[in-house]
Amino acid sequence: MEVTDARAFLVLAEELHFGRAAHRLQMGQPPLSRQIQRLERSLGVKLFKRTSRQVELTVAGHTLIEPARDLVAASERAVEAVKSTITGQIGTVSLGFAGASSNAEVAALTRELAIRAPRLRFEVQSSQFADDSLKKVLDQSLDFAIGLWEFIPPELDALHLGDDEVLVAIPKNHPLAKHDSVRMEQLAHDPWINLPGGYNSALQNRFRHLSLNAGFVPRRNQTVPDSWTVMLLVGLGMGASLTLSSVASSVPTEDVKVLTIDDPSNTPLPLRLVWRRDALNPVLQTVIDTAKELFG
Repeated sequence: MEVTDARAFLVLAEELHFGRAAHRLQMGQPPLSRQIQRLERSLGVKLFKRTSRQVELTVAGHTLIEPARDLVAASERAVEAVKSTITGQIGTVSLGFAGASSNAEVAALTRELAIRAPRLRFEVQSSQFADDSLKKVLDQSLDFAIGLWEFIPPELDALHLGDDEVLVAIPKNHPLAKHDSVRMEQLAHDPWINLPGGYNSALQNRFRHLSLNAGFVPRRNQTVPDSWTVMLLVGLGMGASLTLSSVASSVPTEDVKVLTIDDPSNTPLPLRLVWRRDALNPVLQTVIDTAKELFG
């Protein structure tokens, strides 16, 4: 049974009048009568009793109502799914982000997409470092990434979400902890705790730049895997570390003093959403449009 036959059958079953059913279906009465006859021949049963005064459903006709409704509903769902995919409302999108520096933005984007495109599957993957997420977007393991990058490869497009201030974290019992700002050269003899670097690791590139400006080669105590460990070790007096305002506001810093850096070259780092320029489709465009409206 074709969907058009099922739809015609259901309308006639409701109206029990060929003229009214044909009007609803926007067709002539003779074509509707022939369509029902063809359906009856294909099924091998009579669906309607026809007299000069009335049309009635047969037992077989009553039995066919639910299957016909299911067929029409399935067809309508299929059409809706195709239209929703074309308009970017259905599909799967993956996003990578790096730790505490972008938690708020990831949460805001996820909430907004749940409202605007509730049938869109938004897969969020946390990676330790922004450099990793950037590489995954380049090799198409991820559709999007949010992170701090000073330089974006030409294969990618980006949306600026905000800025993150670069700060220095020292133990609360450090001699400089009574100040609100510090010059990097004042910390030239301190051991340093750092996150692993990469060719596009914004925070580690900034650390190298600031220490070079201050005229010293850092004494590195150790490299640790995440910002939580950095803050823990700084609080234990193991050394100083560069950090971000977003990290300082989201990671416990009870035994840590966070200072601004007195260096005019220490500008805020841009937080960006990135995606491949050649990978656009309606589903990805839904995420991009939502992010643009959300973050301006």
